[in-house]
Amino acid sequence: MIGNDRLDIIWKGARLMTSVIETDVLIIGAGPAGLMAANMLQKQGVDFICLEKRAEPSQLSKALGIQARSLELFELLGVHKPFLKQGYPGPGAKLHLGGENPSLVELYHIESRYPYMLIVPQSDTERILEEHLESLGGKVKREEEMLEVRETEDGVYVRTGKEEYQARYLLACDGAHSPVREAFDVPFEGQDEGYTFFLGDVEIPELNEVFINMHINDRGALGIFPYKDGSYRVVGLDRSKQNEPHKDKPTFEEMQESVRTILEDPFTIADPKWLSNFGTSHRQVPNYRKGPVFFIGDAAHVHNPMGGQGMNLGLQDAMNIAWKLSVVLKGIAGDPFLDSYHEERWPLGKDVLKETSRMLKVANLEGAQGKIRNWTGKAALTQNWVQNRIANHLSNIYNEYEDAERNKSLKDPSLSRKALQAGRRLPDHLLFFDGTTDERLYPLIERHGHLCLIYTDAENDDLTDYAFLLSKKIEEDYPDLIKVFLVAKGGTVALGQEKLPIIYDVHRHLNQNVGMKEGHTLLVRPDGHVAFHDTAADVSQTMRKLETFFQ
Repeated sequence: MIGNDRLDIIWKGARLMTSVIETDVLIIGAGPAGLMAANMLQKQGVDFICLEKRAEPSQLSKALGIQARSLELFELLGVHKPFLKQGYPGPGAKLHLGGENPSLVELYHIESRYPYMLIVPQSDTERILEEHLESLGGKVKREEEMLEVRETEDGVYVRTGKEEYQARYLLACDGAHSPVREAFDVPFEGQDEGYTFFLGDVEIPELNEVFINMHINDRGALGIFPYKDGSYRVVGLDRSKQNEPHKDKPTFEEMQESVRTILEDPFTIADPKWLSNFGTSHRQVPNYRKGPVFFIGDAAHVHNPMGGQGMNLGLQDAMNIAWKLSVVLKGIAGDPFLDSYHEERWPLGKDVLKETSRMLKVANLEGAQGKIRNWTGKAALTQNWVQNRIANHLSNIYNEYEDAERNKSLKDPSLSRKALQAGRRLPDHLLFFDGTTDERLYPLIERHGHLCLIYTDAENDDLTDYAFLLSKKIEEDYPDLIKVFLVAKGGTVALGQEKLPIIYDVHRHLNQNVGMKEGHTLLVRPDGHVAFHDTAADVSQTMRKLETFFQ
């Protein structure tokens, strides 16, 4: 017999003999945010490992609304088509304030190719992202729960029940109760809101609805979201049950009772597929970066479900940090460049926490205050500009980075106020390229990553020379990173023996909507935001701006 002390020595020796697996980036968690990061890192050719404690992908629907900006980012990853095939494009919402005739909020106002909320269960979101990752040659390592994590001289060390890992950087995509956040003693600042919501994926036989329906009255709030298969997600707050002891999920009968309590004209639910209760809070880490560790999605911020923002914020967090890690790991930018992740994403997260908390407080008004809410809300929603602002704001297409200090430093004061500058989202636009008038900008970003667009007239030889010289210098200093295009209004551009690809702005979208004019240079980031927009047409100045951008 071998004693316990001897077994312990053998086990420790075996652990010492086990080689530590080295990689550039460790992703902890394979939910939507972790899978988004993994896809972008794989696309960028970064060496990474994604660890997930679950043996199988989640089958729970959880988050379900994908906003327009997230769909745009899916397109930049090349994964948007499976989502469009799987999801239901919710065209808007009927807002029932106080049980009166509903106000219709339509989403066609969204200034995007995706003017709707795409309703897709989170289980399908994770499946599509993981399948796309595997099609690119990546994978998720499952049944690997993180047991230990600590910072080292070279980055981060992680031990699971199976392996040991060493990485230069770690992405904490491990949810609201993030073990990584707890291990590094990072505060999660904020508070519980004190409300309990119920939700269920159910059938509603008497309902045949294409719009999202939101009911708000003195008895509570109820949201009804149609799925593509004809079933519905029901989410509600029953004021009569707010002081009851917390339960993880309601019974079917309790949920039906709450629906009858909230609605003046209640419907009957049937065939429940998933029922749950959840509390709400608003919390955020003070900095999205701690040394080599970055907090993504729910590990960085949590809030209530008003407006369907949570998962979308995490997807956009992941896209922002992933391409930046790529340029740092390739030696193009230094480590301080990664600070821009916090600088750009933290203020947006803070704004969402404030807005969702305010929305919940407004929804919970009752009595005279509730009547004022109902009257003013209905009056405001008759205004087209209000509808436009609500639709575009909730879609996340206004989630821009122009107020980050490093983006402010890249602004060109000679540009018009309407011209897009550093940090702004670049909308998709129609182009004439490669023999077709319906080529678009986003597929070019998806194909090449960073784009450099130089706007010229057909007969301007000086600008053509500038474009050639800049292209040559960019390739010398940033090989295989940035694709340079000439952008012409039309006609024939004399290129001589050397050639650059030419985009024809025949629809004038880049001229009128982006503010590009003769001699302008626009650098576009892989996430579809403007890196900088410059008017000088001077190779030395443009290269200095590139250097500043990657600092």
